[in-house]
Amino acid sequence: MVFGKPRKFGPFDIGRGCYWERTNSCTCQFECQINVGGLVPSIKKVGIRHYLVVALDDAIEEFCKSNGVPVYKRDQDEGIDSVGKTGSNHAVSGLKFRILREFLQLGYSVLVSDVDIVYLQNPFDHLYRDSDVESMTDGHNNMTAYGYNDVFDEPAMGWARYAHTMRIWVYSSGFLYIRPTIPSIELLDRVADRLAQLPNSWDQALFNEELFFPSHPGYAGLHAAKRTMDFYLFMNSKVLCKTVRKYAKLKKFKPVIVHMSYHPDKLPRMKAVFEFCVNGKQDALEPFPDGSDW
Repeated sequence: MVFGKPRKFGPFDIGRGCYWERTNSCTCQFECQINVGGLVPSIKKVGIRHYLVVALDDAIEEFCKSNGVPVYKRDQDEGIDSVGKTGSNHAVSGLKFRILREFLQLGYSVLVSDVDIVYLQNPFDHLYRDSDVESMTDGHNNMTAYGYNDVFDEPAMGWARYAHTMRIWVYSSGFLYIRPTIPSIELLDRVADRLAQLPNSWDQALFNEELFFPSHPGYAGLHAAKRTMDFYLFMNSKVLCKTVRKYAKLKKFKPVIVHMSYHPDKLPRMKAVFEFCVNGKQDALEPFPDGSDW
């Protein structure tokens, strides 16, 4: 039994420590100039002084340099460069698992961020740092975000008709904090290897399979510690649009980030979120439906 506020544990004694987390650094994976332009101002506004854009092509690199945004573009690699230039959004997203390995090998902890995210508070003030992977969730309430006992009913089994199963909605690989540990690096390698073998796969699905599936005959599971981020602090756009904006008390709550993971009209919603959460414009989100119009 623990009384009082749960303790937030400090860094593991591993590698070269966590220079990035101690200096409020942030590594971001970017896909287009429009979203970079929408994301960077919010990062600066909440006081994140050390951040880095990982550019996948020359255009993004030049855009960042011309706008005074710190940028890193790795040495030429045909396998990565071709995907960065012509790959689908899932293929581009999958590149993060290959690029991240470089940073973890140097002993850095990394906060990974997609571009469709609005920063409202400094996320480094809200991390626990007690796990290999600390990730936001695609869940939208306590059950879906943190797990629940889902009972399957099979009447034909009579006395044993009820089978208990455990369910949890997947982690978002678009916003996570990953530490430079052996299980973390192995996770990146496993996902990268499977993406190479199954190029049309969704990287987030493979990320969750490797993180959650247990060892069983013919398969050695990954022994990585994981933590689900608070889904109100690290909020996805389904939570915002279907719940938060509709209740007076929740409207006053200020999340750490809002991730537009559930909606394709990202930039206009990002601007509306900023008006809603920062400038207090209570009707800023009204023009948008709960879901999308396809």
